Amino acid sequence: MKVSSFFVSLMGAIQWVALFGWAGCARAQAPTNQASLARQSSIVFSGTVSKIGATSFADVPKSAQTLVVRVDFIVKKPSAVSLKKGDDVTVEVKDPSVFQEGTHATFYTDGWIFGSGVAVKELGHEIGPGVGGTTKAAGADEKAHGQGQEQISDQELRDRLNSADFVVIGRVTDIHRWNVPKSAYRVTEHDPDWHEAVVEVQSVLKGGKVKGNKVVVRFPQRNDVAWVHSPKFEKNQQGIFCLNRDQVSGVPMTKLGGHEVNVYTCLGHGDSLPMSEEARVRSFLKAQ
Repeated sequence: MKVSSFFVSLMGAIQWVALFGWAGCARAQAPTNQASLARQSSIVFSGTVSKIGATSFADVPKSAQTLVVRVDFIVKKPSAVSLKKGDDVTVEVKDPSVFQEGTHATFYTDGWIFGSGVAVKELGHEIGPGVGGTTKAAGADEKAHGQGQEQISDQELRDRLNSADFVVIGRVTDIHRWNVPKSAYRVTEHDPDWHEAVVEVQSVLKGGKVKGNKVVVRFPQRNDVAWVHSPKFEKNQQGIFCLNRDQVSGVPMTKLGGHEVNVYTCLGHGDSLPMSEEARVRSFLKAQ
């Protein structure tokens, strides 16, 4: 049976679209997937795999799915997590077969185990240039990731400012442990180890006037997985605080200077910001 040249050409065109058209679509979707992964992840970093089937500290169970990754650049992390360039991180990956020693990748992860080091679980990854391949300049790589993170942070910050009862600029003048009364004590494996920070308010960016120019901020001192996103404060720390009336500890009032005052919490990622963010915070609040 003869097959017309037109039919052969048509079938060839269909195959070309199937092979290359879908690949083009997949490439077009990649930025969307990347942004979605970044939003879902609490810790995002680029790094180089140094060990396969190993861990970076003893508390982490070793398996075929665990990798040790040397951090090259931090894209996103909670302020409470101590992680910097050059640190070794344990990553539990979904498919270890795609990695080898020397593989460079960006890891989208969630916190897993925190102790003498950091261990995370992979939500997704992007493989960079292979071993021996041409790598981008570190500055260009960091700039690209930084721009993506800034967009995410902007949205997170807007949401946080919208939901805050107060936004203040202040300085921590005192830190002390809060002795939980028996009526509020709850037995839990995620005990927060509540502490209180007395913050001297220097400027109110959102909310009413603060009595006595001081507020009490109750915060979890423990780096448990349940509280990993919560800021930890130090005496003389200066910054911007996004505060909500305490609905977590079970005791929303405390004594300050002999007076009964409201207690506030500052529990989420982005609730405590450095002074370098003041212009951005003021800009977003002005636009509300």
